[in-house]
Amino acid sequence: MLKPTLFLGKNGLSLQRRSFTFFLLFLSAVMLGLLLILFSTGAFSVGVNECHLFLRNELKHIAGDVAREFGVLSVEGVALAKRLTEQIESRLQADGLSPSQLKNHPHLLEPILSESVELLVAALEKNKSSGAFLVLDATVNPALDTAETSRAGLFLKNMEPNVINLAFPAIRFLRGPASIARQKHLHLLPQWQMEFQVEPGDFFFTTINAAKGSDLPLSRLYYWNPSSTLAGNYEKAMLLCVPLITSDGFIVGVCGFEVSAMLFKLQNTPANSTYTRAFTMLAPVQGNALDASKAMYAGNYSAIPLQSGGTLSIKALDKGISSYSASNGSAYSGLHQKINIYPKDAAFSGDEWVLAILIPERDLVVNIREQNRRFLILLLMLLIFSVGAASLISRRQMAPVVGALQMVKNGQVSTYEKTNIQEIDDLIAFLAARDTSDSPSLGTEEVTINSTLFQNFVKNIETLSPAERAVFNLYMKGYTAKEIAEILCLSINTIKTHNKRIYAKLNVTSRKELLLYVQLIQEQEGAAPQE
Repeated sequence: MLKPTLFLGKNGLSLQRRSFTFFLLFLSAVMLGLLLILFSTGAFSVGVNECHLFLRNELKHIAGDVAREFGVLSVEGVALAKRLTEQIESRLQADGLSPSQLKNHPHLLEPILSESVELLVAALEKNKSSGAFLVLDATVNPALDTAETSRAGLFLKNMEPNVINLAFPAIRFLRGPASIARQKHLHLLPQWQMEFQVEPGDFFFTTINAAKGSDLPLSRLYYWNPSSTLAGNYEKAMLLCVPLITSDGFIVGVCGFEVSAMLFKLQNTPANSTYTRAFTMLAPVQGNALDASKAMYAGNYSAIPLQSGGTLSIKALDKGISSYSASNGSAYSGLHQKINIYPKDAAFSGDEWVLAILIPERDLVVNIREQNRRFLILLLMLLIFSVGAASLISRRQMAPVVGALQMVKNGQVSTYEKTNIQEIDDLIAFLAARDTSDSPSLGTEEVTINSTLFQNFVKNIETLSPAERAVFNLYMKGYTAKEIAEILCLSINTIKTHNKRIYAKLNVTSRKELLLYVQLIQEQEGAAPQE
């Protein structure tokens, strides 16, 4: 077992500690270089890149679906308006009336609406829509005080709009005469009302006012009413509104489709397990802000704070991800792109819409932090393993060196075995060779010519083999181990082997002790060693 001083040292660091320190410095340089490479290659922003990839893919997919579905409904809505207009105009002509006289003949409203049910049902069965409606610019009872805000019409709801090839669609009656519902065997919804309640600025008047005096074709006059709740209804929805323009240019009403909040959610929820609170938002955009109160939402996360009102301010950030700040203080990260729900030359082409895929900002930060934490833990484990390996390697590498130095310190050079470390072996050989040039110590009072030790030494000389005696005799003449090897034409290793055996038989531990006995023999003989 090595002494503590060999490791701790008295005048500085020991070899083992110096070696361990070197390994630590080397590892530190390697780890620092690794960190720099990781930072420069963006390894710590993998979470941001993954999020950007997810947002980009989902945005591309959902935006394409929304644009396609809204485009199909727009085309189908225009076609439905043409069929309804032709049917209404034919009925009025059969009664000898012009479209402008419809308001003055409320008794014709129910027959007209009854004939329109089949067209609305067929449109619902054909398209993925939560409802189809028809609103005539007339009321059943013009004498009522509420006649200005009441309009006769039909609103049929498809309670399972997302089911494909449904043999028996769940169509319910939301607006219109109850007698028509009974006649067509349609169940009334709890929110059923006889007529529509309209007011200035709503979907009905906005559509009619834009069509009045316009020379645009019908395919350029439809209007997508932003998310709102129909008077007396129970959920928000977007309404595709198409004016009913007769051949003489008179507008008799509005028809179209409904896209409910539930239908939008079923069709456009982002599919991802990592960001469980990601959601889709389809909203009008003004400048650099989204109108959250008029937006449609889809996702497992409830964006109730946004639906309550206010706007979302958009701010572009690094890595392509944008930041969205709500007026209520909530913050989101995501991507968005404009959706063209109108042709370029349409009456409402100035209304811009944006589809965005958003994630609560905190979710993104937590996800990135968690990924980086796992990454740093792996690096820390690698560092700990490397430090342990450095300690073990330095201990094993320095053990032979420390052992050799301990032997030198204890004067056991002659019994030293090779370490296979060239410098250490050369040093020990040099020290062993120097012993031959050192004068024996004459200060040892315990060994004298008459002592028992000396007598035993002389007696043990007779036990030497001829080869060992030849080496011993040359030592008696003052030759060094190297000179003896040259005289006897032997290798230095062979001489070292003879030395070990000579020391063992003569009971000496070093060459100095051997030369001390040789000096005593020479003093006894009173003459120099003989050739």
